[in-house]
Amino acid sequence: MIFAPSRPAMRSPLDAWVSLATGLHGPEPDALRRWQALRLLEAARWARERSPFYARLLKHLPDPIPDDPAWAARLPFVTTHDLREHHEAMLCVSQGEVERVVTLNTSGTTGKPKRLFFTGEDLDATLDFFRVGMASFTGVGDVVLILLPGRTEHGAAMLLAKALAEIGVRPVLAPQPCPPEVAARLIAEEGVTCLAALPSQLRALLEHSPGPPPWSPAPDRALDRALLSGEPVDDGLRQAAAKAGIEIFAHYGLTETCFGGGVECGAHQGYHLREADLLVEVVEPVSGDPVANGRQGEVVLSTLNRRGMPLLRYRTGDMGRMLPGPCACGSPLRRLGPVAGRIVTDGGAIQVLTPEKGTANTP
Repeated sequence: MIFAPSRPAMRSPLDAWVSLATGLHGPEPDALRRWQALRLLEAARWARERSPFYARLLKHLPDPIPDDPAWAARLPFVTTHDLREHHEAMLCVSQGEVERVVTLNTSGTTGKPKRLFFTGEDLDATLDFFRVGMASFTGVGDVVLILLPGRTEHGAAMLLAKALAEIGVRPVLAPQPCPPEVAARLIAEEGVTCLAALPSQLRALLEHSPGPPPWSPAPDRALDRALLSGEPVDDGLRQAAAKAGIEIFAHYGLTETCFGGGVECGAHQGYHLREADLLVEVVEPVSGDPVANGRQGEVVLSTLNRRGMPLLRYRTGDMGRMLPGPCACGSPLRRLGPVAGRIVTDGGAIQVLTPEKGTANTP
């Protein structure tokens, strides 16, 4: 379901950000696809020259067709298995240039964790995306309560807090853990106007405070927005939040992308993507072939500017689709539709695992 905006939707500021970063007027979608194809070629050549892993994977790098965005589909995939088994061999810089190392436990058969390496430039790029993305629905004078977990120096919550402060928004870092009664008290005491939370955290807060929200000390300081990330956002939660006067802005991102990936604008018609840094594809989960806009498939990401640990055609395991046509906000650029859940296999059949409904057949 696509939700109608509660107020006229302004064009996503990510368009201007993409235009500035790429030097493309508009930006015009076809020109952006060609620009991304060239950047992908540069990233592949860089990775092959600097990384033992990519030297093997891209030993037979296909002849590029830089004016054809479909060239990306000719590159091999990178998988979570590679992040478990070959992470250090994927590095294209020295260990001394790495600012942050993230270890993620997985359910893989080897039991080995995924390991990711980020440089200072990677972290700065995420800050830049967070500043622009949050400017889609917050501004000077807003107060954002950050419920998102993780308080490491370069973790998502801390990067978000820094980005908000730089655009004139006051961040409030909630204690960890933060029960809903504590969150409700902080909302009232701090004059919070927006949340940054997991969907499950917002759901717990709404269940703790049924009926009219008790946390608004004054009409001009009312909580009326929420950035949700880290889990799929279902229609029931959007409806419950709307009854409490809260408009949800969903964010899509992974630790693998250094957190930022895409964010909704006020039209709520899919995620506007970090197109200057990421190339997003959707492929058929079994064959790996590209699927048409509007069709469900596995989300595949390529980092276009990362020099430390590039990810080229990384299979995320997320089920999603690219939405056809322009956004109601006026942006002509592609948008990623709501992520349905995680792809799982059962006897060769592809299914989607959602937090609320368990395993469901692939649409």
